[in-house]
Amino acid sequence: MILEQLKIELKIYLRQPLYLLFSILMPVVSFAMFGSIYKNSSYGGIDFFSAYIPGFCVIILFASSVYNVGNQVVADREKGIYRRLGVTPVSLPRIMMVVIMKVFLVAMTAFLLIMLTARFIFEVAAPNMALFVAVFLVAVVYSLLFGFGIGAITQKINTFSAVMMALFMPMIILSDATVPLSVMPRTLQNIAEVNPLYRLNLVLRVAWNPENLSAYHDGFYISVVTLPVFMVLFLLLVASQWNRARN
Repeated sequence: MILEQLKIELKIYLRQPLYLLFSILMPVVSFAMFGSIYKNSSYGGIDFFSAYIPGFCVIILFASSVYNVGNQVVADREKGIYRRLGVTPVSLPRIMMVVIMKVFLVAMTAFLLIMLTARFIFEVAAPNMALFVAVFLVAVVYSLLFGFGIGAITQKINTFSAVMMALFMPMIILSDATVPLSVMPRTLQNIAEVNPLYRLNLVLRVAWNPENLSAYHDGFYISVVTLPVFMVLFLLLVASQWNRARN
């Protein structure tokens, strides 16, 4: 039954070309283009791919695991889909499980395409691929929690779209995944310190090549500590808003 629901979810997803474009195709095309231009460059003492591949993985996480899942949860709630399903034998946890599985498959598809592009076009691979994949999977779960949390406390799809558009560009720009933070004013660099995408980017860079720890030593350990703290505080906020809405 779950597999049948998953097939339906994937069919619906594939009928929405914008989701497909931003979650899978755009990161891969952008990676291939910028990789061809800057492949011989270095960044902050490390090679281009050690910095850029983790950065693209961060963009994939935000586009699929945060934006898409939050958008679906809010849209389905606004349409009353979950309320109607509440009077059927189909349980809400199972529905959520199917959504999680769909988003997970989308994120892993984009991730696999990035890895294949790196390997067969640029002949680049992570020195410790098993570690990088493991950390990426943890990052997917982290991003899913963030996406579901935003979806749970947002009532209207228009509100969700406005909030996400207001957050999307600043978070991506200040993630060090596109424009290098080193060329930005000190004020923006300080703001980036509290950007979860920037913190995820640093963790993924070290996971890509543990030797990068020497370049990101303090930032890496700060990220390992602050990311869980940020998620706990965020989930407490979500729980508070959820209980307030129910009351």
